[in-house]
Amino acid sequence: MNVKNAMEILVEEALNNYWSQLQLPCKCNICKTDVYAITLNNLPPRYISNENGLAFVKAENFDDQSRVNILNQIVKATGVVAVRPSHEIKPSS
Repeated sequence: MNVKNAMEILVEEALNNYWSQLQLPCKCNICKTDVYAITLNNLPPRYISNENGLAFVKAENFDDQSRVNILNQIVKATGVVAVRPSHEIKPSS
């Protein structure tokens, strides 16, 4: 069986669209992946088994409130990563 959490796709799209606007002391791939993981952990999963399922979930999450929920969780995750990054932040010279 092959299933995927459709929220991974929706969160990745939103994160890529808003990444440059997020306030983080570090914008490396580790921090981006951390924000992504924390966001997914705070949203309910939506498992799909095919492309039709993805289209359905995308349509379901197209309304403003669903997008706001995803962005709200991204902002919260950004706050967590900003305060406690999973790697050392080197001071800029």
